[in-house]
Amino acid sequence: MTADPQMIVSLISRIREKANRYISSELSSRGLSGLKPVHGDLLLALFRHDGPTMKELTDLVDRKKSTVTTLVEKLVRLGYVTKIRDDDDQRVFRIFLSPEGRALGPHLAEISSGLIAKVYKDMPREQRQILVNLLAGINGNW
Repeated sequence: MTADPQMIVSLISRIREKANRYISSELSSRGLSGLKPVHGDLLLALFRHDGPTMKELTDLVDRKKSTVTTLVEKLVRLGYVTKIRDDDDQRVFRIFLSPEGRALGPHLAEISSGLIAKVYKDMPREQRQILVNLLAGINGNW
């Protein structure tokens, strides 16, 4: 299949839409209807980094502070994360997974594995790495 190089943004957008539909369907089928695909980056960052500040979390997920604040507030309301004031600076909050948030781990791992299997399907491992490197380069252009 040969695609027009000018279609790159359109293709990325289509892939994102399909991935979000897949994730939403999987979340819903597991009874996790309050979560949205956009929460995935934050939850993954919190599984990998225990108690980042809001600023650190914003940097980890490469999103605007206002967006991360809104997403974190939703996760707090859903009971998946807690915000705790920093011991050294009372103006700063640290974000932690709650026990309910930690319990999401197996679900998110299964959904992620299924998504990755769909994305790469029969693509050889070397091509996967090349693709990710190219996309990381494009992302770095901004």
